[in-house]
Amino acid sequence: MARKKKAKKSTKKQLKKPEILTGVYNIILKSIIIVVVSTVIALSYTGIRIAVGADKKIESIPVSGTPEVASDTIIAVSEALPSPTPTPTKIYHIPLKYRYLFKDQKKKEDIPKIHLEEAKVLQESGKAIFIDARGPSEYNDAHIPGAISIPVGDAQNKIQQYKELFKDKVLVPYCHGAGCHLSDKVAYALYDAGYKKVVIYFGGWPEWTQANMPVEKYEPPEQFKHLFEEAASEKDIKQITLEEAKFLYDNGLANIIDVDTQENYNKIHIERAVTINVDKMKDMLRGYDYFLKQKPNVLYCHGRGGKSKQAAGILYKEGYKKVLLFINALPQWEKAGYPIWRSPQQPPPAQK
Repeated sequence: MARKKKAKKSTKKQLKKPEILTGVYNIILKSIIIVVVSTVIALSYTGIRIAVGADKKIESIPVSGTPEVASDTIIAVSEALPSPTPTPTKIYHIPLKYRYLFKDQKKKEDIPKIHLEEAKVLQESGKAIFIDARGPSEYNDAHIPGAISIPVGDAQNKIQQYKELFKDKVLVPYCHGAGCHLSDKVAYALYDAGYKKVVIYFGGWPEWTQANMPVEKYEPPEQFKHLFEEAASEKDIKQITLEEAKFLYDNGLANIIDVDTQENYNKIHIERAVTINVDKMKDMLRGYDYFLKQKPNVLYCHGRGGKSKQAAGILYKEGYKKVLLFINALPQWEKAGYPIWRSPQQPPPAQK
């Protein structure tokens, strides 16, 4: 009997354990379901609030606010609002007292002469073209931004060349300021060519630079840029072609130096070339120091290039690294019909 009772008790205990586990499982399952349902409800509610809030922000965007407010609203605004109307191009309004500068001049004598104040108005208007009447080398060194070069000696050809550019523009020649009449001559040439909107910038380059106004420097074409580089060594001094020499000559971008004897130079030389005899070069360098440092130096002689190479070596050793050799210069130059100075006693070459 005792054994039977013990067996019943153990059976009851075994039955209670599965019932307890089942109850615990049901509780956990219900809890998980409650958590999931609550999360879904919370997320749905939050989504509704965000949607409503975005609508409110679009309806009333504040005129001003902190960067944080702007960054919060920018996405909603960009998606909800139509594309903005394009901003109209800014129109420069010419002050009344300067409007006379933009009118046709009835006579050459009436062409106004202006100073910096008026020059700034003309440049800012976008309706004027500044014209540098100085020499090509000075223009290339630096000029008023946007200015074009029209030297007095080449005015007629250049004016014709810029016919389309000058249309409906106020033309503003300038030169070395008070006392310089190059700008006057270019202005009169423009007027005679039919351009009546002409103003002379009398203050010119000195006034412009003294006021620390912006300037622009000449940028050579890509194929000629190597002409302005320093030679890495004496052996690397370049020999230039006739085309390269003419480019440098026409634009005043190099010193053309005849290194032959004074006697030969006096007979014939490239027009505008200076003479520095190779045999006296070392003694003369101090007086030519500033001149030699300003631009590349193109050296030529009257023979096969021996004196030119000798002079190039002297200059290089003395620290002048922008040196170029123009071998067989005079025959090429003269054959091409380029400017030559010849002594009246020196007969021209025989025609073949």
